[in-house]
Amino acid sequence: MNRIVLIFLGVILASVGYAQDCQPDETVPDSVVVAPLPYNEMLRPDGGIADTACVGSPYEFVFTFNIPATYEVIPGLPIALVDVSIPAEGGIGNLPASMDYVCNPPNCVFVAETKGCIIVSGTPTADEVGSHDLTIAADINVGQVLQVTVPGDLENGAHYYLNIKEEGGTNCFSNTNEDFAADFGLSNRPNPFGDLTQVVVDAKQSGLYQFFVADLLGRQVHQQQIQLIEGENHIDFNGSQLAEGMYLYGITDGRHAATSKMIINR
Repeated sequence: MNRIVLIFLGVILASVGYAQDCQPDETVPDSVVVAPLPYNEMLRPDGGIADTACVGSPYEFVFTFNIPATYEVIPGLPIALVDVSIPAEGGIGNLPASMDYVCNPPNCVFVAETKGCIIVSGTPTADEVGSHDLTIAADINVGQVLQVTVPGDLENGAHYYLNIKEEGGTNCFSNTNEDFAADFGLSNRPNPFGDLTQVVVDAKQSGLYQFFVADLLGRQVHQQQIQLIEGENHIDFNGSQLAEGMYLYGITDGRHAATSKMIINR
């Protein structure tokens, strides 16, 4: 394998790693296009971003997207939707400078009739204390591209307020993906394998999770709900329908993911 191919493979693996930082919340109904639903003083006073950030504490928040099959440019006249995309950089307005975002899929193009997510993360600084009215710049592709700002263009009076408190404040969200991944040891045997392998999850906590397998473009090829108990858990995986190559697998709670790699080689 020459150096150019190695560099290209490295870029793909890096992108997939970022993509797995968030998984869409599978509990969100298909009828909800963006979750959580935005704050609206009149319609939804308990909506919006519930988690509060604090200065000096790592912060993460996930938006889940259910992209519908159609979009109504004119109310009552649905048009087939191709995809919805946001810029991979600079697509979230009013985002504090200490924070950034990553999409799943990594290119931030959400195809019609699929789920996706965006994870916002960072460690706030003292000069960012206050309320930040986040907006998402989206291009809706219906054969022609329509530019909208979410949530304001979709619902009057809707907002996604990100609240940052001073260091040591109460009700601050400080969990990170690294914290989550440290609670789960992942391996599979055999690896490489032909059709069948057994995934071993050494869990430090019990709970209901999603087990997933994804290709190197971040596309999920398998998903199932699992109940983990504290200690060693076993998941039998049949990859006979998949092409040879490298895949990522892992578990997620919808916000965070612990991942590892498996190789199919027949």
